[in-house]
Amino acid sequence: MYTYLVIESDLQLDEMVAQWKAQGTNVLAMDFEGEFNLHIYGEHLCLIQLYDGTSFYLIDPFKVQPSSLKAFLQDAEIEKIMFDCASDSALVRKEFGILMQNIYDIRVPALALGYTGNLSGLVSLYLGEQEEKTNGSKKKNQMTNWLARPLKNDQVQYALSDVAHLFSLKDILQAKIAEKGLSAQVNATMLNIAKPKGPDKPGWTKFACWKFLNREEKAYLKHFFIARDTLAKKYNVPAVRILDKHVLVDMAKNLPADANSFHSFCYRCGMHCEQELVELLLVGKSAALAEIKGA
Repeated sequence: MYTYLVIESDLQLDEMVAQWKAQGTNVLAMDFEGEFNLHIYGEHLCLIQLYDGTSFYLIDPFKVQPSSLKAFLQDAEIEKIMFDCASDSALVRKEFGILMQNIYDIRVPALALGYTGNLSGLVSLYLGEQEEKTNGSKKKNQMTNWLARPLKNDQVQYALSDVAHLFSLKDILQAKIAEKGLSAQVNATMLNIAKPKGPDKPGWTKFACWKFLNREEKAYLKHFFIARDTLAKKYNVPAVRILDKHVLVDMAKNLPADANSFHSFCYRCGMHCEQELVELLLVGKSAALAEIKGA
C-alpha cells in the first residue's frame, strides 16, 4: 500500500519544488492519468503521479493552475523519469501549451535493447514477478473515470504503481545499454523525446482508412467529423456517443443525398439531438462540396 501526499494548490506545488531543490532532489519519477473521450468530450489531464525515490505525491490539476503546472513541467533543472511519454507530452501540450523539459523516457533504452512491450511487462522482466501490480486489472483502471473526485483508493494505488519502479528500471536499463555501447544513441534520442514530431494532425486524418480515401471522400469525412465534434463539444459528451467513426466513413463513401438520407445514418445517435446533428451534417456536406469545387 503506497502512502502519499496530495498537492492541491499552486503554493503547495511551488513549496514542494523548492524543497526538492533545497535537499538536492533533481530527479523524479512521473506519470499522468487522463480523460480521453471516454466520459466527456475531449482530452483532459486528470492526475500527475510523482515519486522522489522516498515519497509519493499526487498533483491534482483541477486545483493547481496551468501556470504552476507549466513552471514545474518545463523546469529543466528537474529530470522526470517516465515510460512512453508521447501521449502524455501531447496531452499537456494541446491542453495547456506546455512543452515538457528534461524527460528521461525509459521506453527509449528498452527499445534499444529490443523490448517492445508495456511497463508491466518491463517490471516483470527486470524486477521479478513479486514486483508486479496487485491492485486491480490494468484495463479496468484505464477505463475508469479519472475526472471523478474523490478518487477511490484502488485508483490511487494503481496510479502510484506506475511510478514506483521507474528509478530501478532506469538504473538497470542504463547499465545494460552502457554494456552494449548504446548510451550515446539513447541519450541523443532523449534530447527530443518530449518534443512534437511535427504539427499536430487533425482528428479526421487519423482514421486508419484515411490514406485510402479519394479527394472527395476526404473532404466529406473532414466536414462530417467537424459537424459531429461540434455537437459533442456543445453537449460535452464523448464524440462516439454522437456518431461512431465507422458511420462517418460510411457517409463519406456513400454520400447521403438529402436530409432523410442523413437520418438513416443518424437514427442511432446516442443523444436526443438527431435533428440537430442532421442539420450540421448538411452544412458540412455543403462546405465539403465548396472545398472540392474550389480545389
